[in-house]
Amino acid sequence: MKITAILVILFSSLLINVSSKSQDYGRHIELSLLFYECQRSGPLPKTNRIYWRHDSMVDAGADVGIDLTGGYYDAGDNVKFNFPQASALTLIAWSGVEFAAGYKKAGQWDQLLDMIKWGTDYFIKCHSGKNELYVQVGDGTTDHGHWLPPEFINYAYPSYKIDESGPGSEVAAETAASLAAASLVFKEDDSSYSATLLKHAIELYDFADKFRGDYCSTVPASAFYNSYSGYKDELAWGAMWLYKATGEEEYYTKYKDIADAEYLPHDMKKFTGCTGPISWDDKRPGAYILSAVVTKDEKRMKDATDYCDTIISQPKTAGGLWYDANLSMWASNRYAANAASVCAVLAKYLPEGDSKRKAYIDFTKSQIDYILGDNPAGINYVVGAEENSPKSVHHRAASGVFDSSDANAKPSFNVYTLYGALAGGPGASDQYEDDRSNYQMNEVALDYNAGFQLCLAALLDFGYGVKDEGLDFDRAWPQKAPTPDITITVSDNTLSIATGSGLMCSAWCVSFKSDAKIEGAFECTPYEIEPPNYTICNKRDNGFLDGEGTPQTAKLQVNYASEFTAPDEYEVLCDGSHSGLGATDMMYKPEFGHKFKVTGKGGPSNTKPLYEESKCWPSHIC
Repeated sequence: MKITAILVILFSSLLINVSSKSQDYGRHIELSLLFYECQRSGPLPKTNRIYWRHDSMVDAGADVGIDLTGGYYDAGDNVKFNFPQASALTLIAWSGVEFAAGYKKAGQWDQLLDMIKWGTDYFIKCHSGKNELYVQVGDGTTDHGHWLPPEFINYAYPSYKIDESGPGSEVAAETAASLAAASLVFKEDDSSYSATLLKHAIELYDFADKFRGDYCSTVPASAFYNSYSGYKDELAWGAMWLYKATGEEEYYTKYKDIADAEYLPHDMKKFTGCTGPISWDDKRPGAYILSAVVTKDEKRMKDATDYCDTIISQPKTAGGLWYDANLSMWASNRYAANAASVCAVLAKYLPEGDSKRKAYIDFTKSQIDYILGDNPAGINYVVGAEENSPKSVHHRAASGVFDSSDANAKPSFNVYTLYGALAGGPGASDQYEDDRSNYQMNEVALDYNAGFQLCLAALLDFGYGVKDEGLDFDRAWPQKAPTPDITITVSDNTLSIATGSGLMCSAWCVSFKSDAKIEGAFECTPYEIEPPNYTICNKRDNGFLDGEGTPQTAKLQVNYASEFTAPDEYEVLCDGSHSGLGATDMMYKPEFGHKFKVTGKGGPSNTKPLYEESKCWPSHIC
């Protein structure tokens, strides 16, 4: 498969954009929710729709004797950072509160509830005591030193908490905000669960407020998610969500104590005067808008419209993407969508015919349409959305590459499709490089999709959207089951294996019986050498079977007194194994892969699946 590694397309008024420009916002909501499913941690349900994701971190919290399974991995890594996770869930829940009609038009309301509950169930587990909250599972430094899918983690993932002696107001208040917002989403569908969420939200906010402190003083997260804005923005944000959820004036008073306080002009953590987008760190923009639409206070409405007027007038790339020189170099699509998201909420509360309402909706639509393909590069930046969507985003599990640095990883594109992930995005000149090692443009994360998904739901709610028709390409959702097509040949004690018809394997193992005495193997990993039973698997550098007939080989060390001839049949495991740096690192988990019976030399007519055939992987999605 030939993949253009670098797309550098400068904006020009003469550029002819031949690619489609999707405005199917409902389809992209579905894809975005699939991304969150790709990020799930813990034991996965039978309804799991991502065939290459399996149970992982099933003993999370065992080091502290608490069940901390569930929740979401942060990005392309295998750490559960609760601060950005909670931030993302608050925005997602807000989208459900404000734009439920958009989700229902897309047919994704139940999926939204499922996505939120997977996160909030985990947060409830993390709230292990009234003034105790686990806020991270895994060590970022350790994890980032490995390139493994979460199913094959072979290093420790310690659990970290905040409590009265080591507080963390920003993460506690943000978790409270996410649970309060989620309680509103579930209020009609599951009133009992809604009440449970609100109870935890109230307790966590009280903890955050009474025991103030920066969580990075307690938890090793400063190199990854340091709270640069401090914790007052989360305290204000959380207070306003609790005011909205409970109607109790004490929370509005707490909000005003922060929002209306006097700050020094150069105070980097002052609550007033923010001109940037909402983010995992900075909640001030969200608080400006939420306080305005909840209280309807004239001053707060003015502050909110002043903020959005500033946002929509700020610089954009030549192609039209909102772009901040200090922020957007790291995931420009994220910041553009985030900038639009809160103004889309504000627009809902402005009268029909109001020029500001129209301006905010137009801005939101322009940013989302850019992301979906109305841009100089002609790229839909949502993975799996179109044929030209990014294929090399920075993600361990989706890459299909094991124990290899980005520079040496083969293939350069991802074996698996990380459906719905919003790629970081283009540079200041609208240029884009689809390269896994360029994590500024190709990182993905929970918070990248949150504001983006809110905007999608808003646009549907506002009456926009055109359904895409006739989409049919290799990586289109739902994932098509490939044609079983494996070829195996034997010559001079060398076994060659290849796949065709689009069947790709990130790893492979071949099992067979032979009367020959095989004593070892080279250019492969011997898993079982117990005559007459043999299983050999790939080494870490020759695991990829490309579906295009390119062979990988294994050299067998055969005793001089015996002769190895091609067996009549083989059993081949596609995926489900991992060959590390040494023979002792071999992991064999056939339940994570697909098995095939290959007779003779194989090929489509001689390759039979040893699983229930269906049109899709997994079968239940078709």
